[in-house]
Amino acid sequence: MSNTQEYLIEAANLITLPDIYIAVKDIVDNPDSGMADLAEVVSYDPAISARLLKVANSSFYGQVSEIETINRAVMLLGTKTVHDTVLNITISQAFQSVSAVDYDVATFWQNSIMRAVVALSCAKELNIPEPDRLFTLGLLSDIGHMVMSIRAPDLMREVFQQHRKSKFPLHLFERSTFGFDASELGADILECWSIPASIVTGIRYQNCPEIASEFRQDAGIIYCAVRLHPDEKEFPNMLDFEVLKQLNMDNLDFKLIRSKSASRYDEALSLFPATQLKQAV
Repeated sequence: MSNTQEYLIEAANLITLPDIYIAVKDIVDNPDSGMADLAEVVSYDPAISARLLKVANSSFYGQVSEIETINRAVMLLGTKTVHDTVLNITISQAFQSVSAVDYDVATFWQNSIMRAVVALSCAKELNIPEPDRLFTLGLLSDIGHMVMSIRAPDLMREVFQQHRKSKFPLHLFERSTFGFDASELGADILECWSIPASIVTGIRYQNCPEIASEFRQDAGIIYCAVRLHPDEKEFPNMLDFEVLKQLNMDNLDFKLIRSKSASRYDEALSLFPATQLKQAV
């Protein structure tokens, strides 16, 4: 049994991905399916359809004309972006059902949104293809911490105290305490959900992107996103510029990235709201 097994069971009990995402993923993975099939599946869920149209018409995708139908949204966004957007929407909905003693899910989600917009800003700064997929990566990058905090709150409080006191990276204390860190657990959770390998790998290697055999730049962007939150007091900047050099990311304009991320945050929060999430009491 792997070190993360009992935590994977906890994650399965906490969060269930809706059927609409599974249906969309099946369509995207089927080489015999097309845009019309994808639009039809999305149209079966009015709430998802409405949210997808809102996202498609946002500045995130830079549309200059209004998109009024799901068919047009799917055609303009493409299958991969539709898949990722539906995943983002359904994940935000799934988190609304999470309730745990002594854990503030709403704040966790708000921080996840900020991490996502920082990842998107880094991707745009690097001019990488399909930068919007990094938003999804950032959004899901910290799910391991949520599950660890709910499953073992006392241990996690101890780990955070050690981290704050020493200023050494958090994942080192997680590994010494749990035998794994949050990035490993998060990747294992997403792998169980059959989330695409690019997302799983980017999250698994977010603390050590230089050793990833593939998707190194994606992992590197999440490495930066975790450390470039505009509120430095909450997310201390612990970037290793030797790592960034290995990834050809040492020329990033971090001040500009923080500024753009701050300006994108409110819109992202409105597209994937956290206001309805339950806060533990």
